[in-house]
Amino acid sequence: MKESIIKRVEIYAVADHSAAHLPWADNQEPLIHTNNIVRLITEDGLEGVGATISYTENDFDRCILEAMRTIVPGLIGKNALMTEEIHGWLMNRCSWGGLVAKSPIDIAAWDIKGKKAGMPLYMMLGGARHKMLSYASTPMFDTVEEYFPFIDGCIEHGFKAIKLHCYCVYEKDLKLVKAVQARYKDTGIALMLDTATFYNQQEALKMARLLDEYGWAWYEAPVSDYDYATYQRLVKDTNLEISSHGNCLLTLQEVAYALANNMWSDVRQDATVCGGITPLNKCFALAEAHGKNLEIQSWGYTITQAANLHVALAHNNCRFFEQAYPYENFELGAKDVIRTDKDGFVHAPEKPGLGIDMDWDVVRGNAIGHYAFE
Repeated sequence: MKESIIKRVEIYAVADHSAAHLPWADNQEPLIHTNNIVRLITEDGLEGVGATISYTENDFDRCILEAMRTIVPGLIGKNALMTEEIHGWLMNRCSWGGLVAKSPIDIAAWDIKGKKAGMPLYMMLGGARHKMLSYASTPMFDTVEEYFPFIDGCIEHGFKAIKLHCYCVYEKDLKLVKAVQARYKDTGIALMLDTATFYNQQEALKMARLLDEYGWAWYEAPVSDYDYATYQRLVKDTNLEISSHGNCLLTLQEVAYALANNMWSDVRQDATVCGGITPLNKCFALAEAHGKNLEIQSWGYTITQAANLHVALAHNNCRFFEQAYPYENFELGAKDVIRTDKDGFVHAPEKPGLGIDMDWDVVRGNAIGHYAFE
């Protein structure tokens, strides 16, 4: 039980050419998604997977794959069960890919650890619950009217909460928010807004006050994560839950600083961005120590979703799980999928580890880049 030695590492950048490409802001080109996958194979016959999504304009991304290529050869011979040791080793690797290029490796090691123990990861990490409410994370549409059938479809599907990706232009967003509020205010659906850091302080404050008046669930990424003063003012001047972008202040030290200085109402974090399951699990405890929720960011493919869901279900201080909807854009190559049920809940995969098996023929067939080391 004490060892599961890594003997082979495969990494892939996978492109789904049939998936819809949609922007998150009015001034963006349609975003193209790449699934960056790590596959660890051990001497005792176990296999672990981890992944992170990258989204770029104009073409699929190869940067994460190339960054991982410089790290993963050093995994050969390491014990995958020693996840804290592997995480420490990863943090000391020189890489211009940063935490994003290291996160899938940590996740894959945890997948092996769960399989070795014969347990789903959410139980291994704490096991607070088996299911949780999810929210549909929308694309951006060209017109306000196009949001309505999409939101109606989400509600019909079972979602009890919906987050709008909007134009990120204040005047246009104001019209959208007012229209959505007028149409759905009496439905009992929780609503959130993500403005992707595009606002200035005054725009962010005006929108926060309006959402506070409407009783929306939270306001995400109003300004740059580095605009500490604006976040502090938004938290101080409104009762609205103010959430960061979740892609910049990622280390435990940065999160601790933000919480100690009242910058956020909750913590926004993602295993596939912050360094893996190891630091995310610690970040949940850090948020709990400050009396805060950690509202998980899990936009991405099935492996991405699974890693974040398992950690969220290991804790009680997370209200909603993020699901990119429609699902089909993010399921290429996954034999197991994660979907919200008719009552608005998403359930834990019950197989050991992440509980996600991949069709490696499909992965290889859609890879725009691939390396293997042993």
